[in-house]
Amino acid sequence: MIANEAAKKGTFMQDLTSMGKMERKFLRAKQPTETEIISVLRSPNRRFQRVGLAAMLLKPIETDQLIEILFEFIQDQEPEFKFYALVSLDKFTKFPESKKADLGKQLLEIVKNRRDNEFYIQDYSLLAKFPSEEAALFLTEKLMKEGKDPVIRAHRYTAFRALKEMGNSFYDEAAEYVNKHGSPEIKEELWEREEAWDSYKEK
Repeated sequence: MIANEAAKKGTFMQDLTSMGKMERKFLRAKQPTETEIISVLRSPNRRFQRVGLAAMLLKPIETDQLIEILFEFIQDQEPEFKFYALVSLDKFTKFPESKKADLGKQLLEIVKNRRDNEFYIQDYSLLAKFPSEEAALFLTEKLMKEGKDPVIRAHRYTAFRALKEMGNSFYDEAAEYVNKHGSPEIKEELWEREEAWDSYKEK
């Protein structure tokens, strides 16, 4: 079991290590067509699927059908497949307005069902692309989560960033709730993050 887990991690790290070389070659290459990418992602061969996801991560093709396929992959059993799909979607510059509400609900349910040890930064940054009261409430809960564990702190930080990216109306309501109901430590942390955010935005 341990050997299997180590092998999986090794494969993932090898993928990440070779990503720089792949990126340089791929960005110089001709952009694959939507049909070509879909045929690879729909292949029963997992190696082919990984190649297709890596290609989308490096140079996303933004179409409705590929959005749907990537949403399937963010629920995959393999962590690297989920990661590649999430990073790809996070690079998308726009989503179809007619589907945004449904995609946001679907994403929120996926993220809610993740265990803490399945946490991905892109889960929250992608949620920010689909602003809604439901998503803001979920992120506010994460902002309020107590604990000094690095994973919990990461949840709070990425929830803060996502709420900021959603817009002032969502963030201000969340901050007001934290300031009314949060512990002194959580409120102080929020204040420090607001200071850092404002300083960064002024540069």
